[in-house]
Amino acid sequence: MRRIRVVLVASAVVVGTAVGYGLFRKFRAPARDAAAWAMFGEATTKVLSGRLSRADATAVFGASTLDLRDAEIDAEADIDAVALFGGVEVLLPARWRLALSGTSVFGGVEDLSGSADRLPADAARLNLHAVAVFGGVTVANEPGAAARRKAAVSGRGADSEVVAPA
Repeated sequence: MRRIRVVLVASAVVVGTAVGYGLFRKFRAPARDAAAWAMFGEATTKVLSGRLSRADATAVFGASTLDLRDAEIDAEADIDAVALFGGVEVLLPARWRLALSGTSVFGGVEDLSGSADRLPADAARLNLHAVAVFGGVTVANEPGAAARRKAAVSGRGADSEVVAPA
């Protein structure tokens, strides 16, 4: 009985911290041009025009997508992405160079954009600071790139079915 109580208290502390951190980021974060925030659900924010200098993407027990493919930046912009028990996907245009830094605890930060190989040194740069705790942050040029890559690695197509033998 004591062991169950300890597990419940520890779970409550982790969930409370995650929820509190997500709410802090939503309501008290520094000024930004765009934000995608999801808690126990999904959110997609598409930046359509204007000059981007700072944005945030946060997912707490959910999924958040920040679509920057139609945005413009002068020389560089900063993005903070936080995934707590959820997933964040940042979509950037192929014309931007990515500078990715991240911390993960039982999670992952992944760059699927491949932008550094083919761009000139003076291309606009997106500085992405990612934190993934029991979740993941993915950067790509097209939506769903992480699912397609996972399907290719497993040897199955994205739309394939697994059929049990008769």
